[in-house]
Amino acid sequence: MMLRPLALAGLTALFLTGCIINVNGAGRGPSEHTHQSLQLDANGLNALVAETGAGALEIQGIVGLTHIKLEADIYTYEGINPILTLEKNGDSASLIANFERYNVSGNSPYIDLIVKVPAEMKMDIDDGSGSIKIQGTSADIAVKDGSGSLEIEGGRNLNIEDGSGSIVLSDVNGSIMLDDGSGSIEIMHVNGDVTVNDGSGSLDIEKVQGMVTIDDGSGSIDVNDTKGLRIIEAGSGSLSFDNIDGKVNMQ
Repeated sequence: MMLRPLALAGLTALFLTGCIINVNGAGRGPSEHTHQSLQLDANGLNALVAETGAGALEIQGIVGLTHIKLEADIYTYEGINPILTLEKNGDSASLIANFERYNVSGNSPYIDLIVKVPAEMKMDIDDGSGSIKIQGTSADIAVKDGSGSLEIEGGRNLNIEDGSGSIVLSDVNGSIMLDDGSGSIEIMHVNGDVTVNDGSGSLDIEKVQGMVTIDDGSGSIDVNDTKGLRIIEAGSGSLSFDNIDGKVNMQ
């Protein structure tokens, strides 16, 4: 299988390719596996803009890091080529991880990614499916996610639009805006306001140094230790709150 050449930006991106390994002879899932590495000089870049399809995504913010480093494990079928690029686009790093058009019977091809970025780098992520884990960052994070679990530890202001899957957000040094379809939500240790528009699933929020606003469809709600609470709609499910140091407004 031949991989599409990767775009380079000012000769700052490095491409390393590994061998092809057959991983599933039965044909029930992707039959080939390759490992690739990319690196991009982060000098002058202040944001990572990522468009990723199926597969797990892990992003690690590292203090003092001067390059963006990416490790990718690609699981695909013969004849279905990956699109994997990491290049400079103005003052942002543009990451694309997906596949050319394909039609398969069975499991879709996917790319598992581990990305290391400077801790202060902002993020704008548009992801299809698969788990997302982000930790160690001190900047704003925007995520649009289709399905799969989402875990963020750290960051400043979070703006999240999620379809389905569990969500855990912690140690956030700013505000949170969350629009979620379905799945359990846990939010803790936030230094700003929290606003949640939730379709279904349990909601647990605690230790928030700001106002908590909730518009919920169904599922239990448990709020503890915040500076205020506003319930626009509680939907169906139990509601409990305690240690609210501020106004409680229930519409």
